[in-house]
Amino acid sequence: MSRIFYCIVGVWPLLSNLPVAALPSIDLIDLGGRVQPSSVVPAVFGGSEQRLDLTVQGITPQADTSLRADLFQLAGSLAMPIARNIRLEESIALSQASPSAEQVTLKFPEVKQRAEILVRLSLFENTSQNTPTQLGDLHFEVFPASVTRELVELLQPKSEGTPQAVVFGPGHKLRHFLAALHVPIEDAGTGTPDRFDPARLYFGELATDQQFQEARDRGAGARMALFFLDDTLPAGVYADRSHSGVLVQVTLPLLDNLADDPRSQLGLTKIIHLLSAPPPSAN
Repeated sequence: MSRIFYCIVGVWPLLSNLPVAALPSIDLIDLGGRVQPSSVVPAVFGGSEQRLDLTVQGITPQADTSLRADLFQLAGSLAMPIARNIRLEESIALSQASPSAEQVTLKFPEVKQRAEILVRLSLFENTSQNTPTQLGDLHFEVFPASVTRELVELLQPKSEGTPQAVVFGPGHKLRHFLAALHVPIEDAGTGTPDRFDPARLYFGELATDQQFQEARDRGAGARMALFFLDDTLPAGVYADRSHSGVLVQVTLPLLDNLADDPRSQLGLTKIIHLLSAPPPSAN
């Protein structure tokens, strides 16, 4: 936990959601440009500012209304207050006839380990003392910055002057991500390397079946992860280990939000661990 959690005194029971009959509501449509599956709690980094695209409906328009947030850390059935009355937007324009789109920015608290944060959103009439109108709750999983640090440490060169990671293929998402973190890599170009060093880790960001087959055939015995969205396979991570190497095929869109999504970084970390593990002992 970060310092902000230590100064909290008191624990509140977790308040229930608004009754079904209540009309006011708010929904998270997009999180900083990365749409989340409806069944997955959005993941963010602690200490980061996130753009939230929201829709508000069921509210009678008011001349001077502001959108505010209270933050709670959840622990089972209890909610610990973290921050109160955060002003997200002043004098918002609402429509009773149709949902109103609102874009706000919220900074999440720093954490030392994964935490579930509830964001309770309310509307305040700025010119009156009326009770705020609760719109609803948004849930987020907040991850510490150590997730990124561990990933960077895993890809540091094992020997001076020789990058451990070799990136190839026509894609640029992984290259841009590692460059932003100042991780040294060897860029092997858009094609498939002619030679694979068994002591290094290879990452191919590919676009066609031909590129995938060529990398798999030419890289036999290498430690290699191939990012290729294969329509013939369910989305997932497939590992094929032999005594001489390991091939990991990733059919998930893992690289799309790599810079901002802690779960994607954790997925890449696990793939690196798979590639780095010693080969199984021969019987």
